[in-house]
Amino acid sequence: MNKLNRYLLIILGLGWLSFLIVGILFNQFFAAPDFVLLIDRSYCPPQQWQQVVQKYSNLHQQHQQNLLQIKSVILFNDLGQEVLTNIPTPDKIGDLDTYGRSNPEKETELRKAYDQVKVIRCP
Repeated sequence: MNKLNRYLLIILGLGWLSFLIVGILFNQFFAAPDFVLLIDRSYCPPQQWQQVVQKYSNLHQQHQQNLLQIKSVILFNDLGQEVLTNIPTPDKIGDLDTYGRSNPEKETELRKAYDQVKVIRCP
């Protein structure tokens, strides 16, 4: 191989390597924020529960557009908690029954168990 071809291959290789490095840096520093979503499922009148569903719907839409990443959804109240394996649709959240009372101790425990947490509750 002559010198010109070797220099061309080196320049192309360095160019692709720099694109790869820049792509990895963008992915690390400009990644969509990710969090665990806690939904307080304690008793709530239906009109107020619809406000919770609307907040969830907005987050779910952003999740679908890859603007943020919902790692998992956890429903909780004073009677226990339920970790949902898949990210539910807003319709499924709207169909849930609310029962029990709010449990601040359980919320604090869940906040400590996960790094990034966002909580939705009845107003």
